[in-house]
Amino acid sequence: PFCHLKIMPYYLHHYFDPYFDFQNLKPREIESGKVDHYNLGYVQNVIYGQVLAEWKEIAPEEVDQYDQNFIYEQKKFPIGPNCAVNPQNENQLIALANGYVFYYEGKIAVKTVLNVRRDVDFHTGNIFFVGDMIVHGTVRSGFEIRANNIRIKELVEGAIVEAGGSMVIEGGIKGSDQGIIKVGENLRSPFCEKAELIVHNKLIIDGVCLHSTLYAGTYIMIKGKLTGGRVCSSGTIYIEKQLGGGLGTQTSLILGYDAILYRHVQEIEQSIEELKRNIFHFQGMMRKGKEYEEEFAPQLELAEKKLEVYSKKREELWSKMEGGFNRKARVICPGEIKPGVEISIGPAFYNVDDFMQDVCFYFENDEIRMKSPALS
Repeated sequence: PFCHLKIMPYYLHHYFDPYFDFQNLKPREIESGKVDHYNLGYVQNVIYGQVLAEWKEIAPEEVDQYDQNFIYEQKKFPIGPNCAVNPQNENQLIALANGYVFYYEGKIAVKTVLNVRRDVDFHTGNIFFVGDMIVHGTVRSGFEIRANNIRIKELVEGAIVEAGGSMVIEGGIKGSDQGIIKVGENLRSPFCEKAELIVHNKLIIDGVCLHSTLYAGTYIMIKGKLTGGRVCSSGTIYIEKQLGGGLGTQTSLILGYDAILYRHVQEIEQSIEELKRNIFHFQGMMRKGKEYEEEFAPQLELAEKKLEVYSKKREELWSKMEGGFNRKARVICPGEIKPGVEISIGPAFYNVDDFMQDVCFYFENDEIRMKSPALS
């Protein structure tokens, strides 16, 4: 710290909060006294090349106006891991990696892996991190986390979890029809229950999958039972022990088309249906009289324009999916197959209406065929 006023002092200006304490987070006021309990700012993100701190020369008589903890006689950065002096400006300290910045043992450091050593809940709020994240507890319902690669030691409840890379969930997924998990690469979990999983590459569930909606680009492997829900893969769907839950439980398998595009089409179709309902409502209101016509005519016009845009987009996506149809897509089930399973491979459809065992379903000559054993 600065001692001799005869020497020109230097102040270390921070572009992050040097006193940040993730264990003492406070909800922020957002508007008219309302408080946001979900976004507490759990981590200070920085990216490669970002300026973390900078030397400012100050007059000796101005020293008292600055934080005394960051006044120095010499320009000597407290450099910690993943930090360096900017080669283009020696007065700046920059980050050498994506991660979070903090003071560690008196030095400015950037750490690339975020360990959340508890549940993600009202103590942490939502967590958005530019590096890899390990959650040592459960991600509770209503919360959201995003990072590059993610490992979760316990459960994911009805939360939104998004990984740009891959994800491992060690405790399993209990989505309560609210959980949405999006993964840029691969996902693995011991079980999945009432959740939606969108995986761009490979999806592996080591146990049972119950009443969930799954999308995966390369393949889906379920080593236990698949009961209920919709499962969509561009390539192979493998169910080891049991496929379907009987006639009272509808289980749909959709293969061959790009799974991520297929989900996008479904979202567009939902929007189209909503727009059609709105158009019907606006038309009904306009028939009541001229004053209603003036109020609802602009809304009707906007809804019709949106409907045209969405319809065109849906056609474009369907055309793209059909052009990329994977004729080698198949369903492999060495175990039991129960009635009530619907299988679509591209344009072909098959409804399972009787019990089967050890069957592979595949596409040939514009229809779905079967062979046994499933793994030949």
